[in-house]
Amino acid sequence: MKKLKTQIIARILFLAMLAGTVTAATSCGDEKQPEDTNPISTGDDTSAADEDTTLTDNVPKLDFGGAEFRTIDQQSMIYVLYADELNGDLVNDAIYERNKKIEERFNITFAETQKYNETEIGNMVTRAVMSDSDEFDLVFGQMYNSASNAVNGIYTNWYDVPYVDFDKPWYVKAIEESSIDGKLYMVESDLSMGYFEQTWMMLYNKTKAEDYPDFPNLYDVVDEGKWTLDLLNSLSADMYTDLDGNSTRDDTDFYGFAGTPGECMIAAMVYGAGARLVELDKDLNIVDHMKDERTIDTLTKISKLIYENNGTITKENALGATRRELFPKGNIMFEVMQANDLIRSDFNMRNADFEFGVLPLPKYDEAQDEYYTVVDGGASIMTIPKTVQNLEMVGAIVEAMSAASYNDVLPVYSGIAVAQKGTRDDESIRMLRQILDSRILDFGYLYSGVDANKGWVIRLKGIIAKSDTITSKIESAKDAAEAYYESVIEFMTTEE
Repeated sequence: MKKLKTQIIARILFLAMLAGTVTAATSCGDEKQPEDTNPISTGDDTSAADEDTTLTDNVPKLDFGGAEFRTIDQQSMIYVLYADELNGDLVNDAIYERNKKIEERFNITFAETQKYNETEIGNMVTRAVMSDSDEFDLVFGQMYNSASNAVNGIYTNWYDVPYVDFDKPWYVKAIEESSIDGKLYMVESDLSMGYFEQTWMMLYNKTKAEDYPDFPNLYDVVDEGKWTLDLLNSLSADMYTDLDGNSTRDDTDFYGFAGTPGECMIAAMVYGAGARLVELDKDLNIVDHMKDERTIDTLTKISKLIYENNGTITKENALGATRRELFPKGNIMFEVMQANDLIRSDFNMRNADFEFGVLPLPKYDEAQDEYYTVVDGGASIMTIPKTVQNLEMVGAIVEAMSAASYNDVLPVYSGIAVAQKGTRDDESIRMLRQILDSRILDFGYLYSGVDANKGWVIRLKGIIAKSDTITSKIESAKDAAEAYYESVIEFMTTEE
């Protein structure tokens, strides 16, 4: 496995030299991305790497007789499964080349991806299934909306789809923990560009860090397993600086940490600390972890970081007010951000006046074995309508396309994301791949629901508002949250 990782990193570093600028997708906050795009182009003559590091799928030789493969995705996505032509944008061109190879390999044609808002996607698929109409082969719907629609019985069980191998690295870690009673209606792989774009991670201001003599080499800290919530709290605590001397904490000052009490970001940090919200035991009984000592302590650390740390600036609209406005201007040392923030044209991170570094979300403590993250609940997730007729084609294409995305598309995207003024940070590329490999998607997160009356994720904002009331707020919401999760299980266990 170590040799395999080394090969993948080498391939990523090679493809990262093709860096440029693009725009990307929106987040749990549902702010639309900018309409303009900046093509990624290069005049460099590149050649294949000396060593073939490609990982292959196990799909056999198949011929689908020129069949059309039809997809639908969220309108907020810039990059989807389909690309109609080469245009000099490196990500678009990698998608285009991938698609042509798959079309030739399986004798299919990709139809142009239809794009709608998340609610309309669910309604369209529901209408198609209710009318027994085979209209889409693969749907990229919003995660939380898709989970809500799953209990309406409109999706195909992925365990019934041939050729899909969840042991392959292009599927998200722990995806099968989302299954209930042998049913798995939603999956994520590197084929879903939105799932890459909205991966939660952390950025830090490398240039500003040089002003602090005792500031550690954070890449070494991560590699040594010592990047923790406590270290983040301590490093950021004394960094507030009144730059304009007006004795007022405002946007012109410098802060150690910027964040928001947004539910999805809080959940990402909880998972990053190795905690879970809800799991199922072998008998499909709910195991609620919200009252676990580790979970409560994690939530307390997060609450103190956001609300009590002297070096923190907190705003409700983190996407616009801190992630887009403050961090790109160099006013923040640490901020929890998404992969798409690196490439959005309105963030303009590529032309920032400072160097930044990519880090995983911090662990709970040094004893935690791995770093983890989740993807924003607004990201796209893959489903198959129940009325699809050719599951063999869908399974073969999803598996082959996921492998091709892992090998040929995501490395290009990763290199572009960390490019800065024509240079690249090889360590950040390595960290980004590590972060992507650490993504988790389990039952408690996926089926949390889209409003505060359902699962735990949307309740987190209120829970951490005061560090000394976390336990009591969990206790008051526990029965309602568990009843909601039990309703999901009840549907899954009675669905034929």
